[in-house]
Amino acid sequence: MPRYIDVDGLFDTAVAVFAERGYRSTTTLEIATRAGVNEATLFRRYGKKAALINTALTRVLTTAPFARVAASDDVAADLVALVTAYAETNRRYGGAVGTLLVEMPRHPELRAAVAALAPQVLNAVQVITTHQDRGRLAPGDPLQQLVTLLAPLMVFGLWSRAGADMVVSEFDPRSLVAAFLDGHRAPEDSPHRRGAE
Repeated sequence: MPRYIDVDGLFDTAVAVFAERGYRSTTTLEIATRAGVNEATLFRRYGKKAALINTALTRVLTTAPFARVAASDDVAADLVALVTAYAETNRRYGGAVGTLLVEMPRHPELRAAVAALAPQVLNAVQVITTHQDRGRLAPGDPLQQLVTLLAPLMVFGLWSRAGADMVVSEFDPRSLVAAFLDGHRAPEDSPHRRGAE
């Protein structure tokens, strides 16, 4: 077994096994075998399985594309970036996040990993809030607006993971954002919008 451990590879493996098997059926032996490390090494570094899973999920979620979107002066470009980052993060880790949300009530030792989701959501909400404050998006609950923007991707992601045979058109973030902006752009006579011009 190698002395050097590819920590990112180990964490990706741990997250993949967790997504496939759930918490109870995930074993450190399977993670170690797939990652090409010694199981004893995992115990020395992380102790219990919960610590390894929490550390792995926290690492991948805090470095995922959805965690890195920031507001600029272009509302449409920012929303396209948000949608694209969500889609990429969901493609990579959506199964693990879904498993985490289902498993956490039965396994409270996974709370640390759930906490890693909050900054991502708050960051995305801040992008919406910034554009509301600048008069580019209609006022209202920014979390609800974020969910409205991402809802089609969430639904298609759930169907895909469930194995449903759906006829889904090619994902086009610009079309999704254009449709969202049709109903959520700030009105022309909005005091915020007038002040932003």
